Amino acid sequence: MKTALKIFGFAILVSAFYGYVGHMVPQKVTYPPEETEFGAELTTAELVEIGGEIVGGKGTCLVCHTIGESGGSLRFPDLGGIGARAATMREGMDGVEYLAESLYEPNAFIVEGFLPGMPNIGSPPIDLSDQEILAVIAYLESLGGTPSVTMDTELRWQSDEGTTTTQPAAGPASTTDVEPRGGEEIFTTFMCNTCHSIDDATPLVGPSLYDLGARMSKAEIYEAVMDPDATVAEGFAGGVMQSTLQATGFYTRTTSAEVKALVDWLAERQGN
Repeated sequence: MKTALKIFGFAILVSAFYGYVGHMVPQKVTYPPEETEFGAELTTAELVEIGGEIVGGKGTCLVCHTIGESGGSLRFPDLGGIGARAATMREGMDGVEYLAESLYEPNAFIVEGFLPGMPNIGSPPIDLSDQEILAVIAYLESLGGTPSVTMDTELRWQSDEGTTTTQPAAGPASTTDVEPRGGEEIFTTFMCNTCHSIDDATPLVGPSLYDLGARMSKAEIYEAVMDPDATVAEGFAGGVMQSTLQATGFYTRTTSAEVKALVDWLAERQGN
């Protein structure tokens, strides 16, 4: 009987702890990325402009790629001059085909010196439409080359309806009739593994998390998720994680129970 009371009391304390943390950590109002409207009359130049906005925003491309920065790139290749190189990258493919494959099937061909891991940006959580991907291709062509795609350009990866075939939205329709996802599922669904290693101490775009639970308390981990710029790890840039989570809709497509599950799972990473 005493043991049962102790367990019950501990459960109450844990619930109170997370309630306290949830109220004490500063919350930010975030909004999902706006959908881009496309008209059949858009010119190639207009596609380039739209594509540049997507690359720097909803597509989250600049989280892992640089554009023309001397001294290399982040986790994936620098995109400076890609419009000129694209046609020479894959035998039997022209520039547009290579760029399209890189976006729809990013791990089909890995540039020498880099590792696989780039997500298909036509699938959740980034979930670009075929038209948005056309705009991104136009922009990438403009980086050292001459853009050629139009709204009429057809790619073999496109769906019949003109939008990518995607899975249901990552977030649950409600918090009452859907089983919350576990921490590891949240971690992979929102591509945290693209920027953070979890199996060893190797840093990627962000610091390794494999021993996070040994370095930070659950309250600190919670704050790092909900307000990433409150404390930025030494040697890493601020703003990257915040913009990535916003672009993928993390804050609007997860429940409080799922955030708690993610924090609990990360706290279990002890480095062994």
